[in-house]
Amino acid sequence: MTEREFEIFAHEHRLTMVHTARRYLSDWEAAEDATQEALLKLYAMRHSLDGYRSVDALARVVVRHIALNALRSQQRHPTLSLSDNLHDEENGGDNEQISRLLRIIDTLPSKQQMILRMKHIEGLECEEIASIADMSLDAVYQNLSRARRAILQRFKKSDNDET
Repeated sequence: MTEREFEIFAHEHRLTMVHTARRYLSDWEAAEDATQEALLKLYAMRHSLDGYRSVDALARVVVRHIALNALRSQQRHPTLSLSDNLHDEENGGDNEQISRLLRIIDTLPSKQQMILRMKHIEGLECEEIASIADMSLDAVYQNLSRARRAILQRFKKSDNDET
């Protein structure tokens, strides 16, 4: 499949792929992200797509797998929407916890702050973080682990100080 043929294919099938992803994911943004990722994967294999009986079916399978992986990731690592929770008046106790967490994060070394925010607030995968931060994957894991440990220790310390 040529690049131009792929562009036409992507334009014609993108909406179907978004709807396929939307069956599994909670919002349109996540479905759009899954579709983008699926299109990137398909683009990378565009030269071998002519060997498939139905590229449309392949596209739906790829986007479904990506959506399911994203769903599993969300279930294993639920993310906290700070913008929603910080402005929610009904969560008075939660607002204090979030404020404490943000203050603790601000005390971390800048590299750990950056990695932690990309992972848990922006929801990026470690591979993406490594690419963006121009670091090895092991360095990302190590900094993420250190940041989490530091936050846990500081949370425990502040809880002990309050009692």
